[in-house]
Amino acid sequence: MLRTLTLLVVLAATTGVAHARGYGSAAGSFVTGPLRRAVSHARVAVTWNGTNHDCRTAVCKHNENTDLFRWHGAVWFVHRTAESQILGPNSSLRVYRSRNRGRTFDLQAILPAPDDRDVRDPSFYEVDGRLHIKAITRLPGFGLRDTNVDSIAVETHSDDGITWSPFQPIGPVRWGFWSVREHDGVQYSAAYEDGDLRVQLFRSTDGVQWTGGPIVYDVSVDTPLETELVFMPSGRLLALVRMDGNDTDLLGAFGRIRTKICWADPPYETFSCPAEFSGVRLDGPIAFFWRHRLFVIARKHLLVPDIRKRTALYEITGTLEGGPLAISEWGELPSAGDTSYAGVARVDARRVPATWYSSPPTDDINWVVGLTGQTDIWQATIDLGKLTAKRRPTPVPQVDG
Repeated sequence: MLRTLTLLVVLAATTGVAHARGYGSAAGSFVTGPLRRAVSHARVAVTWNGTNHDCRTAVCKHNENTDLFRWHGAVWFVHRTAESQILGPNSSLRVYRSRNRGRTFDLQAILPAPDDRDVRDPSFYEVDGRLHIKAITRLPGFGLRDTNVDSIAVETHSDDGITWSPFQPIGPVRWGFWSVREHDGVQYSAAYEDGDLRVQLFRSTDGVQWTGGPIVYDVSVDTPLETELVFMPSGRLLALVRMDGNDTDLLGAFGRIRTKICWADPPYETFSCPAEFSGVRLDGPIAFFWRHRLFVIARKHLLVPDIRKRTALYEITGTLEGGPLAISEWGELPSAGDTSYAGVARVDARRVPATWYSSPPTDDINWVVGLTGQTDIWQATIDLGKLTAKRRPTPVPQVDG
């Protein structure tokens, strides 16, 4: 299986095609389920011009890894641009600002990758009024299960969103931080070890100096990686662990599709992982509360032989203070191929702007081909007030595991 996937990626690298992005009102037709009534203004926000190949200074073919954040009265947006998912220094992070609640964005800064490494997976956070971005840098190449890439989590910060400090390491070599989440004045991130062997909690009070803490999950045969942290009102911590599993599970088209559910109580020195969602693997997740309800946007896996993916909105229900939990899918956003890694920001009492990336939805290409094909940044507004509890699709309960 691993040898086959490597061959597919190499072949796909020679077949990139440029596509027009004039979806217009047709974009709404790609939204599915009850989510359709809640989504508006779905459109492409960032796309390649078809000619540029200098990804350190301008938008390239493969755009991905988004995040949104409210700061200084504006909505801030960041994403990666590169030629493909293949790691390399011809990549950068692009930072934008919106003064109209996320309807439009203006470029503020470009943060090129280090000269000898790739950059990806940005996440905003704020400490003492200063805006930070966490990212991961890696050695050039392509490493299945993040092997032999010497990941280093880095941060950069800014007082105005325009001028940014140089990237500096914040974690040990071979560990990549996922999203940063704040609780009671402390920043937290779940880092995963190269090889996708285990997940560990890190914390910081200043956003620059980080300290390793307890292991969240370390069953290496489950291939644990991108882990979203959610702090409950009581302070109890939920960790949603993506598990790629064995070679059969990896592509998300066969085998087991699972997300591990882990819990920790303050001061977060030990975790227990008594359960999992079966049939749902939350790849690249972002979780957020709205009126005491917990939503997640993540990559969805279609259990079909030709490896199809979507970006979907889920809601986690049940007993949010320690479980048991259940999960419902509200529907899919316009997406296909290589997709997800969303960003969300609150702008009023009901609506959130959301960003994610996707291959052309009209083409519905194989995910592996999408890794080296063109992907665009999408945006939409989600009116959560229209997702009433009585319309919620039937939840799927957690299982012991």
